[in-house]
Amino acid sequence: MNIVFDINHPAHINFFKNAINKLNKDGHDVKIFGLNRGEIPAILFKEFPDNRIKIIGRHRNNFFSIIFEANIFKFFSLLRLLIKRRPDVGVSVGSFVLGSCLKLLRVRNIQFHDDPERSQNILLVKITADEIHIPPIMKKSGKIFIYNALKEWAYLSPQYFKPNQSVLAKYDVKPYQYFFIREVSPGSLNYLDQGSFTIASFAQKLDPNIKILLSLEDKSKLSLYPGNWCLLQEPIDDIHSLLFFSRLVISSGDSMAREGAMLGRPGIYCGKRKMKTNEIMIEKQILFQIAPPLVPSFVNDIISSRVTIPDQMEFRRNLQSEWDDVTSYIISTIEKQIVN
Repeated sequence: MNIVFDINHPAHINFFKNAINKLNKDGHDVKIFGLNRGEIPAILFKEFPDNRIKIIGRHRNNFFSIIFEANIFKFFSLLRLLIKRRPDVGVSVGSFVLGSCLKLLRVRNIQFHDDPERSQNILLVKITADEIHIPPIMKKSGKIFIYNALKEWAYLSPQYFKPNQSVLAKYDVKPYQYFFIREVSPGSLNYLDQGSFTIASFAQKLDPNIKILLSLEDKSKLSLYPGNWCLLQEPIDDIHSLLFFSRLVISSGDSMAREGAMLGRPGIYCGKRKMKTNEIMIEKQILFQIAPPLVPSFVNDIISSRVTIPDQMEFRRNLQSEWDDVTSYIISTIEKQIVN
């Protein structure tokens, strides 16, 4: 089967990685289209070191680039390539650009989505997709199908992820004795109304004696953070092992806060977005949405055990028994298109 994937966010690479490798191994003809956004091209070529990748469009973290380069220009470039390739099915996470192209070409379009709060985006996906697959945050109806897990579980399940403690030596940290902090850029559509550099606003109030690994999307703003924080260079080798062995994870973006939580570490999300996917992990008392000014005191509560955190390994075993194998779900969803 001729399959195309459209990748617009680093998290989408992880989401589809295991499925793409399995599909390719099984003899399917897989092509990956990636957006020129941050480290996406570098990560794609590292994960899939062959000629299956084509970079299309650009995202420079400003409104003009988002509208014209990442959407309008990308649409026409992608349409031209798809006309030549004539795929059997296209797959993405919420890419209405791919969906629009495939709609015009009458090619089946499978969308995975976990952000119904962005009503305009989900509306466009509904218009262009043949199927929309979503975690248990909506009801099954029409085009919408439900899988019982969050999308990060496709690569964080113990079935696919094995933590590697040896990566800690590179950063001179010991297990569970450092914080992992992620500061996203306010330039994306998801965070335009969040304000600039959320974690920087309270960084000086965190314990200066704690080793901190900093993943900073806009590295030109490094001076806003304490000088003793360790800046990570993307793409980060085995980033999920760094999350797994951290004492806790603080993130101004929602994805990495959820990742930390699914790895059994207390995840603190200090962004503004209210998301049903977050609520699933918040109910499990492993993810916390905390307003920026309150983060330092909440961190102290975790460290002093005034906030009870589930046992890491037991928590992950429980998730594995409770949730679907998302990678297998992706593959079976795509392969069903042969019959359909």
